[in-house]
Amino acid sequence: MTNPMIWRLSLDSISISEIRRWPERSGPEYPHRVCLNTRGHADAVHVLSEFINASWLQDPDLQFLPDLLNLAPDGGSVNLREEGTAVRFGERVHIYPMSVRTPGADVSSAELCEVVRLNLIYLDLQRFWIERPQAHALPVLGLPYYDAKRGFRIRQTQ
Repeated sequence: MTNPMIWRLSLDSISISEIRRWPERSGPEYPHRVCLNTRGHADAVHVLSEFINASWLQDPDLQFLPDLLNLAPDGGSVNLREEGTAVRFGERVHIYPMSVRTPGADVSSAELCEVVRLNLIYLDLQRFWIERPQAHALPVLGLPYYDAKRGFRIRQTQ
């Protein structure tokens, strides 16, 4: 039986970009933002958006994103401490904000995995276009972004 207080969401489109455009130097102080176009209750949209943009999911060296891709269907979970928890039940994933005991959003596991995959690709592009040049004291070559209609692109810097 489904809890009537859990709001179900459907994802329509995704976009990912740096929060600030055209920084001379980018890096951890310029995190990216995953924007979701969803259908569902506004509170659930907020819970999912906050979870997807958690600081723990901004670092490709941490295991959180791969763990989200591989959640076991029978209660597998990823806990982002103060930023929320995702728990999979069959083909659905419940998102718990912070340390709340009641989930604030319910989303398809396949849709969540698509967002996570795109986030991982984005982070890989970010390393190539931003972090690698910075490591050699070179200017940022471009800023990657993703749009559901156009795919991955790079904003070239001058």
